[in-house]
Amino acid sequence: MSRFGKFLRKRIRDITHYRGKNTSDSEPVLEDKITPLVGDFGKQENLQEVWKLDREDEYIRRPRRVQWIRILFPAIVFFLILAMLFWILPAILPKLLTEEERSVMILDEPQRVYTSDYRRVDEYVTSLMNKPDVKAERITQLLYNEPVRLFDAVETNGYVMAQSVDDLIGYIRVDDLSSDMDPIEPYMHPFRLVVSDVSKNIMSHPSSGTLELEVMMNTILYSDQKRDGVYHVALPDGKSGWISSSGVIELGVSDQIEKVSTRYFVSSALSFVNSTYLDNGISRRGLSTEGLVYVAAAVNGVNLPRTMSGLIESGETVELQYDEVTGELLLESILPGDLVFLRHPSDPTVRYYEMAICTDTGVVMMVSQSRTTLRLTSFANNSAFISRISSVRRVFK
Repeated sequence: MSRFGKFLRKRIRDITHYRGKNTSDSEPVLEDKITPLVGDFGKQENLQEVWKLDREDEYIRRPRRVQWIRILFPAIVFFLILAMLFWILPAILPKLLTEEERSVMILDEPQRVYTSDYRRVDEYVTSLMNKPDVKAERITQLLYNEPVRLFDAVETNGYVMAQSVDDLIGYIRVDDLSSDMDPIEPYMHPFRLVVSDVSKNIMSHPSSGTLELEVMMNTILYSDQKRDGVYHVALPDGKSGWISSSGVIELGVSDQIEKVSTRYFVSSALSFVNSTYLDNGISRRGLSTEGLVYVAAAVNGVNLPRTMSGLIESGETVELQYDEVTGELLLESILPGDLVFLRHPSDPTVRYYEMAICTDTGVVMMVSQSRTTLRLTSFANNSAFISRISSVRRVFK
């Protein structure tokens, strides 16, 4: 047997002898170290019964005094801030500021021109009638945004009695008027615009959008801003729109249009050639000669009446000149821009039956014989026309 085998057997005998000696003791080695368990170990317990928890004891309550303090302190701070803003500072600041500084801080309400008895025309044009009846005689027409003063708020057949800014009194359809005067309150807007084209469109957007309204020549609008060739204009009920700057005259709210030469007046009048005729009308949708004179003169700096009876007294009387030999009228005595008043063609006693505008030497613009449109008519060598001339007035020089 080898030496290693002998050593291994000896070690096995020693281990076996040691184990046998320890296992021969009467008591176990670890049992005296362990405490015996008494009771139902591991049994499920009812915590509410064991710990005697009632419903009212399940939560921890804070003293009420602490909660009131937490609410009361922010409330006191809040009311102190309100008092500082609305009572203390307003009382102290005026004493600390000079009169000039106080005037700068005060924002005055814009001055209003129109009182509660005024209304504003809310259609592109409306008629002023001599009776509250759609079939009555038309005195004239009023343009969009024109203010009128009510004489009587009582409605008759859908009409109310009102007075225009040029003191014409008549009846206007109630549905064509609005009590919202903000769009034409001059001191609420920095710009006043006058339409100088035959008509202009107000759009919902500066570059495109939908059509909000079509307005006619001499309509007045108010604007708060201008950009990229368009104006932002005020409309009723807090609405607004956009209108291109071409064909629009920009003014300050109190400025008047500068008077220009006759040729501009004639040019404005000629833009309505072949327009539909309407007795005492003032827009391209229906126009009379006197209505044409009114709008064309207004956009060129001359304020004239809108009725023929008023125009008869306007401007200066023109002395007609006749040839000394033939006795014929010298056409050159009637200049472009002159207003020519004509007698009735079959009743010469009616001195002021209709009128015409001289647009060139020997040419006038007047109602056609069919009384359907405004046409250019030559009165050179037209003895019938010349014989009807009652008077000539010159409003442009």
